[in-house]
Amino acid sequence: MATEWDPGTAVFDKGSQMVGVVQEQHGSKVTLKRPSGLRWETRAVAVRPASDREKIQLAALVKHSRNVRGLAAIRGGR
Repeated sequence: MATEWDPGTAVFDKGSQMVGVVQEQHGSKVTLKRPSGLRWETRAVAVRPASDREKIQLAALVKHSRNVRGLAAIRGGR
């Protein structure tokens, strides 16, 4: 039986070697998202809870993405 993941949970995908946040789960498939907007689907069995270090990495990615979007807005989207 596959693990059930709650939306918003920080996880690490062993297949892609990336940390992300659970968007949704349908059966054995989980959709993950990075702060940059990148989304991907993986198997629920390939996902584990993010470690403290990976959660820090995710928070840094959130901050970086906000900074990039802010700069784009200042520059008029160029």
